[in-house]
Amino acid sequence: MFISLEIENFRCFRRLSLKNLKRINLFAGMNNVGKTALLEAIFLHIGPNNPELTLRVNAFRGIEHIGLDAEQAWGWLFYGKDLSAPIKLASIDADGIERRLQIAVHQEPNVSLTSTKESNKEEGIIKASLPVSTRLGYVSLILDYSDSMGRREISKGLLIPNGLRFERSELNIPLIPGIFLSTRFWTAREDAERFSRLTELGLEAQILPTLRLLEPRLRHLALLFTGGMPIIHGDIGMSRLVPINMMGEGVTRLLSLLLTVFTTEGGCVLVDEIENGLHYSVMQAVWKALMDAARRTNIQIFATTHSRECILAAHAGFTESGDNDFTLQRLERLNEDIVATGYDQEMLATANEFALEVR
Repeated sequence: MFISLEIENFRCFRRLSLKNLKRINLFAGMNNVGKTALLEAIFLHIGPNNPELTLRVNAFRGIEHIGLDAEQAWGWLFYGKDLSAPIKLASIDADGIERRLQIAVHQEPNVSLTSTKESNKEEGIIKASLPVSTRLGYVSLILDYSDSMGRREISKGLLIPNGLRFERSELNIPLIPGIFLSTRFWTAREDAERFSRLTELGLEAQILPTLRLLEPRLRHLALLFTGGMPIIHGDIGMSRLVPINMMGEGVTRLLSLLLTVFTTEGGCVLVDEIENGLHYSVMQAVWKALMDAARRTNIQIFATTHSRECILAAHAGFTESGDNDFTLQRLERLNEDIVATGYDQEMLATANEFALEVR
């Protein structure tokens, strides 16, 4: 579990320092202060040998097509779109292990390229829409990972004439499992796979009490095929089981969140706009259920919110249960930098009492 995180030259962050991280970390702040970018930085940090993640975080934002040009493929990952200054992500965990990931663009003038015909058959090739930029030449994105245990691994993404080739190192270290739940990117198949895994472990019943906060009629869940696709269905007392996504956005969102928490043991769950689809009246109970599940599966949750009700519900729920393993971090712009202000339970109580803005 991370206790601190440093971000440098990533997206909107010239430099950001986060201290005193807890099991559940909630990030607030006005629009365009980097809440989603913060989750993306953590996502890249826990996948240090996977250069494909640098494209996936753009896909989460709806940018799914790139050109074969370093600026188009990776430019907006870098602060000010400056490819000459490497991204640096560093953390310290509860065991005192320091992890560092540097992401940098390098010229590869003498690279050996695979022919188009062979490359089309090769795994790790992503097709792009524009020709290679002759101005930039062939370039690679280098992911350089190291830690305080003396381990170092290097992976890369390479721009080639017919797409992107990825070279992933065979990490000889245990990776931190992680799942990013974005506001845009979600598939019923992923939920079905996680539910299947939960069923295999005999744990599917453990998510029902929390789901009943939104749908009290829910008796049990089952995985059925509809149109050749596996879809989670629920029994709500009707003559037939109902697809879970027909029960509303809130139930679908909460189910995705619970499935992710219960199937990411020992890892990180990243949730953008966690309050989406959830009525404020159930948020306190949801937060308590999430803390219980996070403890049982030993995961760390990083989530963003725009909602004051969501923040106050978390504070009330964890105060009621005497739980101090929660922190709120408010991001705000200070001149050209973005800074984080941490709020513990006592500070949140004061902010609530005096109606101070913490969103």
